[in-house]
Amino acid sequence: MSDASNIPAFRVTLDGRDLTDAVAPRLIQLSITEKRGGEADELELVLHDHDGAMAIPKKGARLQVSLGYTKAAEGEGISAGMVDKGTFKVDEREWGGPPDLITIKGRSADLTGGYRQRRERSHRNTTIGAIVRRVAAAQGLTPHVAPELASIEVPVLAQDQVSDMALIRRLGRRHDAVAQVKRGRLIFAPIAAGVTASGRAIPAAALTKRDGDKYSYRDADRGQYGAVEARHHDQAGARRRTVRVGADGTDQPESAGSADAGGRDRGVRRIRRVFHNEADARHAARSEARRMSRGSAEFTYTLALGRPDLYPERPISLSGFKPEIDAKKWLIAECSHSFTPSEGLKTELKLETR
Repeated sequence: MSDASNIPAFRVTLDGRDLTDAVAPRLIQLSITEKRGGEADELELVLHDHDGAMAIPKKGARLQVSLGYTKAAEGEGISAGMVDKGTFKVDEREWGGPPDLITIKGRSADLTGGYRQRRERSHRNTTIGAIVRRVAAAQGLTPHVAPELASIEVPVLAQDQVSDMALIRRLGRRHDAVAQVKRGRLIFAPIAAGVTASGRAIPAAALTKRDGDKYSYRDADRGQYGAVEARHHDQAGARRRTVRVGADGTDQPESAGSADAGGRDRGVRRIRRVFHNEADARHAARSEARRMSRGSAEFTYTLALGRPDLYPERPISLSGFKPEIDAKKWLIAECSHSFTPSEGLKTELKLETR
């Protein structure tokens, strides 16, 4: 939605050359989806080619996109200015008709090429910080690892025909961490920590019911799990042992773990993997407890006025909805921005509790 007081805008460059003026009269839709957890951000650009004069960009070309407003009214939660939404490498092109249209798709430029190549190596007697630094060096990236995760010991981590991207994502899932590449940086930080990997606070954004066109709330009852169990090898006793943590992440007495691994029994969530030692098992159990707690409710929200300054992992406070919705602490899990000549700039958020 836009009016004379709010003028949305976009900027597109192709391999460093500004194409905004050439694209503007042909634009049907520009959309960007921002994700977390190692998944690539995605760009889709749909253009008119009614006169056949529009060239199809070559694969591998780099598109840099900015979104924002050239003019913005006060008191509506937006501000004038452009927000850099990243650089995307073209990996898919379509042309068809009638009417003749060109569709250009791209993924985050940092998540293509060598980062996706399968590798065969092993990481032994090391730490999370050292693994992230090793991968970053191999990919020409700058590592940013949260201090509380950097020193965690990793006795062994096999990389058997697995890409660096898949390895870092696996490590992130195991430790409930954001594991992603953004603007030349390999970031590894706790989900919902409220700070960047370098320790800088992420400012919360406040949204009200009047800010949106459409909204949906879902409350998933996951309270049936009162605890999480993880098994590990006991080298001294030559057997497997089990550690248990409560849903709040606190340690509980050791369980015999007689139920089938991965099943449900007495409200316990059991992790299938058998860990190398007790410390790894306990950390994995705590991470799983945090993950279950965080995903207990979801909220999707389409904003009437797009907010390109919003991105995954940014905390959100809601007001004007139901009391139980407003009372929760929210976090952006996924963010989609779209620009069309008819509707201007819109943003759709997928939120989860934190």
